[in-house]
Amino acid sequence: MGIGKEKIVAVILAGGDSKRLTEHSLPKQLININGKHIVKYCLDIYQNLSVIDSIILVINNKFRTLFEDIINKEHYTKVEKIVSGGERRQESVFNGISAIESCDLVVIQNGVSIFTPPELILMCIETAKIHRAASSFVREVYSSFEFKENRITNALNRGRMGHVRDPQVFDFHLLLGLHKKAHQEKRELFTNDVILLKYFGHEVYLVESTPNNFKITTDLDIKLAHILLIEAKK
Repeated sequence: MGIGKEKIVAVILAGGDSKRLTEHSLPKQLININGKHIVKYCLDIYQNLSVIDSIILVINNKFRTLFEDIINKEHYTKVEKIVSGGERRQESVFNGISAIESCDLVVIQNGVSIFTPPELILMCIETAKIHRAASSFVREVYSSFEFKENRITNALNRGRMGHVRDPQVFDFHLLLGLHKKAHQEKRELFTNDVILLKYFGHEVYLVESTPNNFKITTDLDIKLAHILLIEAKK
C-alpha cells in the first residue's frame, strides 16, 4: 500500500428499484423509517467514520433530485460524486468505482444495509490492507439444498456455507481491473464482487459479522428495521 495513510473511498449502492417490495412505491433506499430515509442511516455511518476519505453515491437516476436534496440539506460533506447506477448490481459497482480518480482501498456497501457496525468496517479494511480483498459474512444456520423444479438434487453441508454481508473491501486497482475485464469479456453473471474475484482466481478473506447486519430487501425487512431502530434508542 505504500508509506503513510491509505486513501479509502466508500462506494454506497443506492440505485435499486425495489422490485421485491409490494407495500411501497418508492425504492427501498428512499423509504422513510422512523422519520429518516433509509439511505441516510447508511450515509451517516460512513460520514462519521474517520478512516473514510470520500463517498461515491450510486443512485437510481429517476430520483436524482431527491438524492441531491438529501446530500445538500443533511451536509454529507464526504459525498464527492453522485453517479447513475446500472440495470444490475455489477454495472452499478463498475460505474461507482470508475468515478474514483485514485485511491488505495475501496469499500463497497449497499445503501440499505443500515446496521453495519463501524468496527466491522474497520476490521474488513484492516484485512484488505493485508490480503487485498475482504468481505464480512454470516454463517448459514438453516439446512440447505440445491433443487430443480420441485425436487431436491443435492444436500449441502451448512457448516461450510455462509452469506455475504456488507461491507466488502478491496484493493482499488485490483477490483477496477477485474470489473474492466468482466466488462470487456461481456460477463454479467456476478451478483456480488466476492463472486467476481473468485471467478478470476483471487482469494477473498472473511470477517464474521453479527446476524443483524442485514440488507433491507423485503417488506418484512422494513418492519424488522423499524423495530431494531426503536430498540436502539432505548
